[in-house]
Amino acid sequence: MAKKKKFRFKIRYILVLLLIYFLYKIFPFSLPVGNAHISYVREISEARKNEIGEIVKKVELDDLKELKKSIESIVWVESVSMRRNILGKLRIQVNPRVPVVRIAGTGTGVMDRKGFVFYTDEVNSLPEVEVKQGVPGEEVLQAIKIFKMMNSFTIDKMQIKSGEVRTKCSNFEVIWGDGDFEKKCEILKRILENDKENRFKGRLDFRFKNMVILRR
Repeated sequence: MAKKKKFRFKIRYILVLLLIYFLYKIFPFSLPVGNAHISYVREISEARKNEIGEIVKKVELDDLKELKKSIESIVWVESVSMRRNILGKLRIQVNPRVPVVRIAGTGTGVMDRKGFVFYTDEVNSLPEVEVKQGVPGEEVLQAIKIFKMMNSFTIDKMQIKSGEVRTKCSNFEVIWGDGDFEKKCEILKRILENDKENRFKGRLDFRFKNMVILRR
């Protein structure tokens, strides 16, 4: 008898938990949304925060789809997540695009790691990329990966032609050739690490299979 009572208690306990969970998921959407709390994945300027704030003021906070769509329409915004807590408080998290290079000849044109081009004032400290006309977008994306793979080493300038990438890095002009950038990055890192006194300079040519040529 005691075991049956204990079993029934467990069943009731589980049902109560399921009911609480169900109410937690459903109840917030039946409450009016109060003021919104906005956070950002990384630090951005006050002007950009004000831009988001103006949209939140204009769009009805109970129309979350429209609000999300309006924020994501801003060119420097990569993604937006929204959720309401059990009291109906709306929390908005904005993930800004991170520019990695500035595009030569465009003034304030920049590109993020996904190859998305947009315009921003945050261009002063970014390396410059010159993209020749007719280069496919896939090749540009592959070349941009060099910046990510080189991480702690500074690339000052990049030129992307069809089937060829050139960069200015330390005392070297690097001709990367076509593809296999990961292996080439590792070789360049070792060269730079072993030349901390900047004794070597010239042109490093990676266009040949299993060979690196230094032209002075």
